[in-house]
Amino acid sequence: MLIKTHPAMTVLFNTHHTKLGELENIAGTSVKELYKYVADLDLLVCGPQYWFYYGVDGRPETRFTLEVAIPVHGRIPTALLPYFKELPPLKCLSFIHEGPWSELACVYKKMMAYISENGLTMNGIYAEVYLNTDIPHPARNITEVQIGLA
Repeated sequence: MLIKTHPAMTVLFNTHHTKLGELENIAGTSVKELYKYVADLDLLVCGPQYWFYYGVDGRPETRFTLEVAIPVHGRIPTALLPYFKELPPLKCLSFIHEGPWSELACVYKKMMAYISENGLTMNGIYAEVYLNTDIPHPARNITEVQIGLA
C-alpha cells in the first residue's frame, strides 16, 4: 500500500445513480459511450478508465453516485461541457490488485484496516483505475484501488 497524491486531470465522464448489484449493467455501455465521444470529438485518451464512487458504503441496497471517467486531451466543445471536468489532485491510499474483481471486497477490507491502524482520515472518495481489463480471463485484470484521504 502506498499513500500518494494523484495529479489533476481533465476527464470526459458520465454519471450514474446506482447500487453495487447494478454495476454490471453499467460497465460495458458506460465505457463504450465515452469512447464513442472520444472518437467523434477527435480527443486523445490520456490514461485508463476511472470509476469514482461517492456515497458508497459497501451495502448492496445503498444507492450512490458513480462517475465513469476517461482522461482526455483536445478541443472540448462548449456544448458538451457538462460531460467534461478538471478533477483536482487526490491524496489517497493506493493498492494495485492483480486478479478478479470479485476479490476487491477483500482489498477494500485490508485498506480500511490500514487506514484505521494508521489513524488516517478518509475524504469519502473511492476510485478504481482499470489498468488492464480482461473480461474472459479475470485473473489477468489489474486494478488500482484508491481511497481518498483528507
